[in-house]
Amino acid sequence: MKASEFMTSTVVSCNQNQTVEEAATLMAENNVSVLPIIDDNEKLVGIITESDFVSKVQNIPHALVSLKQLFGQSFNHKDVEDVYKQSKSKKLKDIMTKNPKTVSASSTLDDVVDFMSAKDLKRVPVLDGEKLVGIITRKNLIKAFTQLK
Repeated sequence: MKASEFMTSTVVSCNQNQTVEEAATLMAENNVSVLPIIDDNEKLVGIITESDFVSKVQNIPHALVSLKQLFGQSFNHKDVEDVYKQSKSKKLKDIMTKNPKTVSASSTLDDVVDFMSAKDLKRVPVLDGEKLVGIITRKNLIKAFTQLK
């Protein structure tokens, strides 16, 4: 079974010049956990996921403290609400994960599962050449499971 047979082919995406607020609104309105980010030529250049809305611990070498990081902003004693408010107008190109991991539309189910497992991915964009043609999430893997006879 090929990725093109079980991927979601209607993909909600954003342009890299849109804001974090616009992306969050699209994610909420479309009930999606990922937005591929495309440039003006519709080439995939990045990705934003629901995980980006959760702060990550940023370890500082040779320091006794760790800082949290959210949307490219480090903070320690700041309220997440403040960081969210300050981040709404940031451009996606400034906070997205660049060069996201992808699979080809012709990748096999075995290849996709192995790749997602090895890279610990919950979702992966699907490309045909450089063109974004779909997205595969763990729900798509369940769909593939149910389609097999």
